[in-house]
Amino acid sequence: MANYSSFTDQELIELLREGDYEAFTAIYNRYWKFLFDAAYNANRNREDCLDICQTVFLWVWENRGQVKITTNLKGYLYTAIKYKIANQIRNGKYREGLFDDLERLDTRSYQVNELEIKELKNFIDQLISELPDRCREVFLLSRTEHLSHKEIAERLGISEKTVDAHIIVALKKLKAPLESLAFIFLFLN
Repeated sequence: MANYSSFTDQELIELLREGDYEAFTAIYNRYWKFLFDAAYNANRNREDCLDICQTVFLWVWENRGQVKITTNLKGYLYTAIKYKIANQIRNGKYREGLFDDLERLDTRSYQVNELEIKELKNFIDQLISELPDRCREVFLLSRTEHLSHKEIAERLGISEKTVDAHIIVALKKLKAPLESLAFIFLFLN
């Protein structure tokens, strides 16, 4: 019987792709505590954190044949946890200080690639620059100056409904490319 705990992450990934449940169990045992701690530092609710971790691991098992992890497995799983939590925040389930807490998390073994972050910011800036002029102006007032829709309407001399419409247009134009990028980042790396 093989000692899966001595296998490298890459060996475990290959076995996982072949449907080896013991390899999946070894990956789970190796990383569940780290992922739980990452989620817990953001949420502080044990049950929610267990659910998030279970959801990520379930997805890995169910998609084992398609999973393409070419970088570090721990970082891949950590990123999946962050996106899962971000989705929960977007749906209003967690407090707003989440990302500050995640930044404080000790992730010595997982270093964020600053070049990728810079490229992502440039990509977002490019998408924003492609918005129609008034739409871009409204969006930037909302997102960079954190003005309310009422304050934007007063500043620009337009109705709040017009502000709402510009924000909706901007978010729709940004959403599709960013979702595609997130899919590529999470599942094709």
